[in-house]
Amino acid sequence: MAKYIVKYGRDDRVKFISHLDFVRCFHRAVRRSALNFEFSQGFNPHPVMTIAQPLPVCVTSESEYMKVGFVTDMSDDEIKDELNRSMPPGFTVYKVKRVESKEIDLTKINKAEYVTEIECETPCDIERLLAENELVVPKKTKSGIKDSDIRPHIFEIENLGFSDGVMTVRMIVSCGSDYNLKPQTVVDAAEKYIEGFVPTFSVSHRKQMLIDKKEVM
Repeated sequence: MAKYIVKYGRDDRVKFISHLDFVRCFHRAVRRSALNFEFSQGFNPHPVMTIAQPLPVCVTSESEYMKVGFVTDMSDDEIKDELNRSMPPGFTVYKVKRVESKEIDLTKINKAEYVTEIECETPCDIERLLAENELVVPKKTKSGIKDSDIRPHIFEIENLGFSDGVMTVRMIVSCGSDYNLKPQTVVDAAEKYIEGFVPTFSVSHRKQMLIDKKEVM
C-alpha cells in the first residue's frame, strides 16, 4: 500500500460535472482499471482519497491534485497510463508521484492562477481596480451569502489583451481551506467598482495551484 499525488485536469467536455460527480467518476475509473484502492478501516470502509481544492463548476483546469492510496506494484508512469486509459474523455492525468507521509501537503495550498476570458464592450481598468483599498462584494460562505472584502485575496491581476469584445485576464488569488476566491467574484467586483465596465459573460481556466509561490508538483 502506498500514497500517491495525482495531477490531473479537465476540459470543456466535462466542465459542468460537479465535485461529487467527479469523485464517483474517479471511483468507477479505478474499478475499470488494473488498480486497487487502499481502503480505510472501520465499519464503513471507503477509498483513501483526498482532493485538494474542488474545482468550481464551469471552470476548466490543467492543475488539479488529489492524494490517493493504491495497492499496486506499478510504477508512477504505469499508474498514470492506467488512469488515462480508464478515465472518460475530458479528463487527463498529467503526472503521478509516490509520496511518503506529508512530503507534499495538499492542505497547504493557498493560491491559484487563473486565466479568465470576459465578454465586454469596454475592458476593465486593472490599475484602477488594484488601486481600491477594499473590494466588498457578496460572497457565498458556509453560513450563507455575506459581504466580503476580497482585495487582500487578489495577489496579482493583469490584462493580457482585448480583442473582438473579449478581455483576457490572468489572476493569482487565494485558494484553499482558509479562503477560496473564485474568478467570477473578481469579475463581479470589477463590475461594481469600475465605471463603464459591464461584463456579459466569462469563462475561466485554472493554470496552477500554488503553495505560496511554488506549484504543488
